[in-house]
Amino acid sequence: MSLPNIDELLDKVDCKFTLCIEMAKRSRELADYFMAKKNMERTNIIPPLSMPGSVDPLEIAFNEIKEGKIDYLRVKDGIK
Repeated sequence: MSLPNIDELLDKVDCKFTLCIEMAKRSRELADYFMAKKNMERTNIIPPLSMPGSVDPLEIAFNEIKEGKIDYLRVKDGIK
């Protein structure tokens, strides 16, 4: 698994925590997509946005963030 340097990814987000959460959420989506595809089920999950070199969801999420295809929205209000 060839993961990019974390400094390249930190330019796309505001902090390491945001990067971690963004990668975890996208990786889960991709894992669900691949499982549904394997079981021949219909799904409304967005397929991989970059051309994957492997089927590892974490690596695909890294590449999508690095290429700027995944974005996040920071909300000002927290959960109260």
